[in-house]
Amino acid sequence: MRLFIALPLPDEALDDIGALQSRMPKGRMVDADNLHLTLAFLGECDGEEAEAAHDALDGLRAPAVSTALAGPAIYGGRHGQAVALEADAGAPLFELHDRLRGRLRGAGLVPERRRFRPHVTLTRLPGRADASGCLQALLGARLGPYLLDRVVLFSSVLHPDGAIHEPLMIRPLDRALP
Repeated sequence: MRLFIALPLPDEALDDIGALQSRMPKGRMVDADNLHLTLAFLGECDGEEAEAAHDALDGLRAPAVSTALAGPAIYGGRHGQAVALEADAGAPLFELHDRLRGRLRGAGLVPERRRFRPHVTLTRLPGRADASGCLQALLGARLGPYLLDRVVLFSSVLHPDGAIHEPLMIRPLDRALP
């Protein structure tokens, strides 16, 4: 099973992103149910690894994170592009990411080793399609800030029309912690 850990977005963010997406040119828009900010991608995991991820997340204690979304970005290349808004949460988001990765490594898991570039993907484009229209629609956009107060372990099943994400575990973040 393909697993990742992410921060789901609150309804207000989903509404704001939906309004932005409606102004973007064609592409494969990410459904509101699939909008999130990925903290760790674990990839294909067996049952034992899924249990280890569950245990690592179960013991996580961390403060909720406030973030704004701004600054269009493109990820990917020859095999497809993701058009996104970058997350601007500063040190608290990076601390949460580092804490989670430490817990995962402590559980014997090896999350993907890419540099952490927090973002929310809005649409996907094929190959090296021209993304200028999408970027133009996102210029100057600044959404939020939003309080992200849950971390979720998701399974992800890939389909031709896009991935379907299913929450396996939800861990609330502490709104009272500094």
